[in-house]
Amino acid sequence: MAGSAFPKTFSSYRLGPLTLKNRIVMAPLTRQNAEADGAPTAEMAGYYARRAVGGLGMIITEGTYPTDELGCVAYLSQPGIVTQRHIDGWRKVTDAVHAHGTSIILQLMHGGRVSDPRCLHEGESPVSASATQSGGWVLYTDNDEEKHNRGLDGEWPKVTFPPARELSEAEIEQIADGFAQAARRAVEAGFDGVEIHGANGYLYYQFIHPTTNHRTDAYGGTAQNNVRAAKLACSKVRAAIGPDKIITLRLSQDGVDDFTGAWPGGVEYARALGEALADCDCDALHWSSFNWQDNRDPGSDTPMPNVIAEASGKPMIVNGGIAEGADCEKVLESGAGDLCAVGRPLFAHPDWPHIIRSGEAYDWIPFDRKYVICPPVDFRHGYPANLVTPNWDPDTSKRRKPGWSEG
Repeated sequence: MAGSAFPKTFSSYRLGPLTLKNRIVMAPLTRQNAEADGAPTAEMAGYYARRAVGGLGMIITEGTYPTDELGCVAYLSQPGIVTQRHIDGWRKVTDAVHAHGTSIILQLMHGGRVSDPRCLHEGESPVSASATQSGGWVLYTDNDEEKHNRGLDGEWPKVTFPPARELSEAEIEQIADGFAQAARRAVEAGFDGVEIHGANGYLYYQFIHPTTNHRTDAYGGTAQNNVRAAKLACSKVRAAIGPDKIITLRLSQDGVDDFTGAWPGGVEYARALGEALADCDCDALHWSSFNWQDNRDPGSDTPMPNVIAEASGKPMIVNGGIAEGADCEKVLESGAGDLCAVGRPLFAHPDWPHIIRSGEAYDWIPFDRKYVICPPVDFRHGYPANLVTPNWDPDTSKRRKPGWSEG
C-alpha cells in the first residue's frame, strides 16, 4: 500500500483462498475469559473487534478446545467449540471482526499432558504421545498479581500436572476426528478456517518433540513419524471443511512447561520436519518462538523458519521478537516468513498496525498481564464490565463431572 514506511508489511497477500489486506497477523493469546462452560463472551467479541479496527490482516484466536473428551480441555475458563452455545458465541466474534475487513481463524488445541487437572473428568487422566509427566505447572494462576487481576479470593496453590498415559493409535484417530468435527463447527460459526496447535507444549507438540515422544510405532521414532499425528489432524480437517477455508499448523521448540526447549538435532531435525510437512494438508506453517532468529542450535545460525519454509515449500507465518515495524519488514525481506504474527504488543496497543505504519518512533507501554485480563475493547460489542468473574475452585483433588459443557 502506498505511503507506508514498511511496504512489504502493508502489501496484500494471498493465503490459500483468502486475500489478506496486509501481512500482519494477530498471534493466538491465552486469556481464560470465557464462561465456565467455554462459551465466548460479549467482552471477547469486543476484544477481537478492537484489534480488527486496529488494522490487522488476520486474527488467530486463543487456543480453543475442540472436544470434551480424552483430557482435551487445557485451562479453566478456556473457550470451546463443542456446543451450539459455543458456536453462537463465536459467531458474534467473527461477525464483529469481519465487519472491519479482517479475516479470522480459530486455533484448535488439545492440552495433552499439560491440561489443568481440574479440567479433567472424574476418573480421567491426562494423555500424551507417551507415558510421561510434565515437570511444569499451570500458568497464569499461581501468583498474587494474577489473583488480584481476576478477582480471585483465598489461597491459590501452584498446580502441577499428574502423569499422562500413552494414547493408543485408535485414540489418536479419535482425537483427529474430533478436530475435524470442531473445524466444521468453526466454519458454522463464521471462521475463515482453523489453526491446528502443534506448538508450545500441547498435545501435538508432545508428538513432534523427540523429548516427549518415545513411541516406536508409526507415530514416533523419526521426524516423519513424530509429525504424523498432526498431519492426520490436518488431513481430516481438510476433508471436513474443504478447500475454501484456511488450515495452518503451529510449530515450536519450546513449551509452556519448557521455555528453553530445543529439538535434539537442531536445524537438521527442523529440515526433516519441513520435508515431512511438504505434503501436509495445510495452507501455511506458523513458527512460534520468543525470538525467531534464535534457533537454539549451537552448530548453525540459520533461523528455524527459514529452514522449515525451504524444506516444506509452505508459506510461513513467523512469530517471536516482533515489536516494531522494522522487525516485521525484516522477517519478510529475509525470506523467513510470508506473514508476521504479533502477540503481546496487541494486548495494550490494538492499533499497533496503524502506529507502525507511519514509521515514527513510539513510546510503547511495557507488557503487563493486566492488559491480558482487561484490554481495550470495542464498546459496540462488549464492555470491560462484561468480564466474567471466575469461580475457580483451587482444590486440585476435584475433577469435573461429565457433561459440564453440554447445552
